[in-house]
Amino acid sequence: MEIVVKPMVVGETEDFASANNTEFGDMRLMQKDGAVYLFINIAKPVIQMEDLRVLGGEVRKYVASQKFGKVTLQLNPIFEALRELPLQKAVQFFMEGWFLASYSFDTYKRVESQVEFTLRYDFSLYKNQLQEAKVLSDAVNIARDLCNEPANKLTPQRYAEKITEIFQHTNVAVEIFEAEDLTRHGLEAIKMVGKGSVNPPKMAVLRLKNSDTTHVGFVGKGVTFDSGGINTKIGKGIWEMKMDMGGSAAVVGAMKLLADLDSPVQVTAVIPLVENLAGTNAYLPSDVIQYKNGLHVEVGNTDAEGRLVLADGMLYVQSIGATTVIDAATLTGAIGQALGLKTAGIFSNREEDLWAYKELGEQTGDDVWPMPLIKDYQDYMKSDYADLNNMSSSNFGGAITAAIFLSNFVEKDTKWVHIDMANTVRPWKQYGYHVKGATGFGVRLLKEIVCREGE
Repeated sequence: MEIVVKPMVVGETEDFASANNTEFGDMRLMQKDGAVYLFINIAKPVIQMEDLRVLGGEVRKYVASQKFGKVTLQLNPIFEALRELPLQKAVQFFMEGWFLASYSFDTYKRVESQVEFTLRYDFSLYKNQLQEAKVLSDAVNIARDLCNEPANKLTPQRYAEKITEIFQHTNVAVEIFEAEDLTRHGLEAIKMVGKGSVNPPKMAVLRLKNSDTTHVGFVGKGVTFDSGGINTKIGKGIWEMKMDMGGSAAVVGAMKLLADLDSPVQVTAVIPLVENLAGTNAYLPSDVIQYKNGLHVEVGNTDAEGRLVLADGMLYVQSIGATTVIDAATLTGAIGQALGLKTAGIFSNREEDLWAYKELGEQTGDDVWPMPLIKDYQDYMKSDYADLNNMSSSNFGGAITAAIFLSNFVEKDTKWVHIDMANTVRPWKQYGYHVKGATGFGVRLLKEIVCREGE
């Protein structure tokens, strides 16, 4: 059975066309002239890029639910009506949503065979845009897959192996630091945080050099499970801590996207890989960690481990020449208290650029909101026994104090961008192209930021 998907045209769908209570994206299945049509309401004063992605996702989900054998997209009238966007971009955004909505993580489920359908479309002149939409969605789905893996299937060792597999046939060079490498490079925090687990910590270093432009360093928090360590987490949602490596997944996806698009950039990605568990050899509150830049940090709370390993990664990537450092991490619950579950927080020591990053977030669908680096809050990070404490002495502004802690590991002339995405690793609701499980947040945004920084 075949379904034809097309925009609503006034008069063509009778009551649906004239109904005042229909909204953009509303759909109606109708039979006409012996064929089945899915009409879509596209009436909206201004249609944004994200509207088209959401629309593509909603249409894909509906079509799949109806189990049609053939699907024809007659969408040129939509694309041609969008004066706000170039025709090629409109095609790409709709198909991004279409491809992203087809994702599901069924690795460990017995599922019925999925209904396949033949897809035809009336915008065949835009094969490049279709291909780019597919490449982008594949990269986001890599991040989704990594986040959705259970903790026993994505240990630091297995994560390192997966990273190697992902980049096997690309021009990204992968190096995995083992215990002796961590010691040799002075990466004490990564070793300390991982001490409580039987699965030893590692660090992945990914290098992509397609130009001699600005050397950008990515640092992604790769905590494959975070129990809180000795300061053990409580609560029914602790299973979500398998996604505490969401920042690293975004970095992996972004590197794959940059490689597949052959983007003219120079990027090194550093990913500390650890499990934070309360084992017999776990690091303890009151322990002191010495960093390569000479700073000593007292551990005030073992559940503030993300900033500890990120600091190691930031120092390392600067030591090998990165002059711009972008870190992504599921770092604080406080960012969700500040911004809710749809928008991540973004900080920078070049505050004037934050609104440009916000605009990139709007374009990509990875929403971010500029956050302040309030330097006076450094007082909250004081320690009686070391240069710094990893835990703030205040109960307020937790996302800001975490960022202030990290700022101590940024060299004088380094540009630094910090993305706290703890609240966005899962969708705030399942709509459009968002499905069950991880969002793959950050892949598209990181790609755009690094391309902007490399100009």
